[in-house]
Amino acid sequence: MNYRDEMQVCETCGKNFVFTVEEQRRQEEMGFEIKVPENCPQCRQAAAQGPGLHPGVIKWYSDEKAFGFIVQDNGEEVFFHRTGVTGNPSLTLRENAQIWYEIEKTEKGPQAYNVHERE
Repeated sequence: MNYRDEMQVCETCGKNFVFTVEEQRRQEEMGFEIKVPENCPQCRQAAAQGPGLHPGVIKWYSDEKAFGFIVQDNGEEVFFHRTGVTGNPSLTLRENAQIWYEIEKTEKGPQAYNVHERE
C-alpha cells in the first residue's frame, strides 16, 4: 500500500493536523481498516479516555505478574490487570489479540477493564 502524510482538519476543535504515514502503517499492522481520523491527536486522546468500548490490541501480558498493556487505536498504551478481563483468557490474553475494552481513571492513571476479544 502507498502511504503519504495527509493534512486534515479536526472536526472537534477545528485545528489542522497531519494524518501521518506512521499512523497509517500502525493501523494496518494492528489489523484495523486504514481510515482518516476525524479528530486531531489531542481530541482523539481525550475521546479514548471517555466512556464506552474502545478497540485495541494486546501488546503483551505477563501471567506471572497478572497484568499487561493494550495498544489503543490512537497508538497510545493503556495498562490492564487480569481482574479486568471479562472475555475468554485464552483468546484475550495473547499477544496481538484484537480486543474491546473500557477505560477507568485510577490513582495511578487510566486503566482498561471489561477487556474481551473482538468477534
